Amino acid sequence: MSFSASTRQVGDITILDVSGRFTLIEGEAVHELLRDLFRDGRKRVLLNLRNVTYLDSSGIGQLVRAVFTARKNDADLRAVDLNARAQEILRLTNLHSVFSDFQDEQAALRSFQS
Repeated sequence: MSFSASTRQVGDITILDVSGRFTLIEGEAVHELLRDLFRDGRKRVLLNLRNVTYLDSSGIGQLVRAVFTARKNDADLRAVDLNARAQEILRLTNLHSVFSDFQDEQAALRSFQS
């Protein structure tokens, strides 16, 4: 599956749907797209990783970088459907405390309301 990224809106939350491999190169593309969204004033962004088929350590590094970029822009970035391997890496490196990940989209969307 080739890489793709597209956005959709649910109220004031922008959902970024990512598909395919997520490594350094794809992570750079996602980071640029997120930066553009933050510049456009989007303050609540949900990164949907349900259709990511492969995520390596470089991709995880890009996810963490995206969280810090969101914080610099006073935005809230969360993720949904990280695969089990990525969740384990985040736990092992203690990055799970930096990156909010949810099991399903509805739970993630509700989390923005609290």
